[in-house]
Amino acid sequence: MLRPESLPPLRALLVAASAALVAACGPDAAPAAQRPSVDAVATASTEGSSVLAVEPGRDGAPARVVLHGVDLTGVGYDVGDPAAPVVMVEFSDFGCPYCAQHAREAFPALEREFIAVGKVFYKHVPFVMGMFPNGDRAARAAECAGEQGRFWPMHDSVYAHQRDWKRGGDPDRVLTTLAGQVVPDAARWAGCYAVDRPSARAQAANAGAQRLGVRATPSFFIDGQLVEGALPLAVMRQGLHALLAERRSQ
Repeated sequence: MLRPESLPPLRALLVAASAALVAACGPDAAPAAQRPSVDAVATASTEGSSVLAVEPGRDGAPARVVLHGVDLTGVGYDVGDPAAPVVMVEFSDFGCPYCAQHAREAFPALEREFIAVGKVFYKHVPFVMGMFPNGDRAARAAECAGEQGRFWPMHDSVYAHQRDWKRGGDPDRVLTTLAGQVVPDAARWAGCYAVDRPSARAQAANAGAQRLGVRATPSFFIDGQLVEGALPLAVMRQGLHALLAERRSQ
């Protein structure tokens, strides 16, 4: 179904994102004074009638998600109920320290307070910006764990040990060790990692990010509106509560 526009409740998030230095990674992640105004971002994110369309999948198929005309169905990893009143799409890079900050500090609370209880449907899209050492290897490691249904535990482990595989002399050894602690079949994971079996998924994620103009990580599309940077949990929580209150009043 098409999602209604949601400017007023998300304005607090947009203001917070533009009022502080950008807690984001990327060649275009600039100080707030150099970023578009809140109104400019809001206007750009709501042009057209199909900002965001979400439909539950059938017979085990992934939910259909189309964001600003870009089909993200089957791209990334979904959590929660596709029929939830609010949809969040996150684009992140395993090499970005601010993505690690969001993953370790904010996401667990969002999952507990909003996703698990049916208030938010969350799509996480890992992609490779190409600016972090071994970021492509980390993404491949997580995607290969995803083949065994263990993407999220590997996601957590890769972020928790970000310094080890980014700066260490043998990132493959570090990532293999982490995978061995997460996946049930280490040999299957090793085979996937050796031949880069998830390359098609990675290419689809990168293409989606490019088409949507993702310029920094983490970037969030909340009901279609772009919010850049790892905002404090309290700010994101406030914005989501306001957005949910609006949904209840509609």
